[in-house]
Amino acid sequence: MDLPTPHATSNGGRMTNNKKGMEMSTTSPLFDEWVQAFDGIHPLVDIGCAWGKNVFEAAKVLANTRGPPAATAVRVMACDCDEAHLAYTRAHAPPDVATAFARVPDAPPAVTASSILIGEVLHFVEGHAIDKTLAWAHDALVPGGVLCLTAGTPWAKFVPGASGMCPIQAVAQGLWEANQGKDWPGSQGVNHQELMAGASLFNMPNDQLPTYLHPIAAEDLSRACERAGFEVLLKREQIHPGWPPASANNGRENAQVVARKVVRA
Repeated sequence: MDLPTPHATSNGGRMTNNKKGMEMSTTSPLFDEWVQAFDGIHPLVDIGCAWGKNVFEAAKVLANTRGPPAATAVRVMACDCDEAHLAYTRAHAPPDVATAFARVPDAPPAVTASSILIGEVLHFVEGHAIDKTLAWAHDALVPGGVLCLTAGTPWAKFVPGASGMCPIQAVAQGLWEANQGKDWPGSQGVNHQELMAGASLFNMPNDQLPTYLHPIAAEDLSRACERAGFEVLLKREQIHPGWPPASANNGRENAQVVARKVVRA
């Protein structure tokens, strides 16, 4: 396979090859929690690695803090459902990074992990499938292992509209508010291509935008983690550092949850 060339967006991100928007311009806001949970034996796993920003930085941090890996050690596993992303990651990664095709919830990687990062992925997945993904993550983690989740909320501001409210946000927030009381109030999803027809989002062509995006609040993720048997350590909503400052909207743009697999006696 010829290696693809990632195309930059106007906010410093890189368009994904699978028509799912973009890879963020920075590492995950939960990067430290993810990497610090490495137990020295089982790999860190990134589900939806895109062009490898988080995995490259994780390998660098581990090299600086834990020293060089053993000759055959895999300390970071990069997983994605797009082969071009995986090929690019393999070509640019150090030897302790492995790659694996994965698509949640139906084709997750077969791995035992210290920590799992699922960043900016679950908002492409319906509620029942998120529950299935979290059940897999609970099985895949070592006892005491850590799960780090980020997703777009109903309050994510993509572009300003004529009224001052982002047209995507208006629909997403209305959907979420109308379905309060359900496990996943936003699971019906929002079609970004339809809402942004004739307009531009971060200089991306319309067909680069998702046709389904599930707005998820931190409380939705937190409840789901508890249903799956996790202990929730952190639950918050704030802007993702990879978003442009103009997209800020009351500090509730990105849902972020850290949960731990409970050690049973």
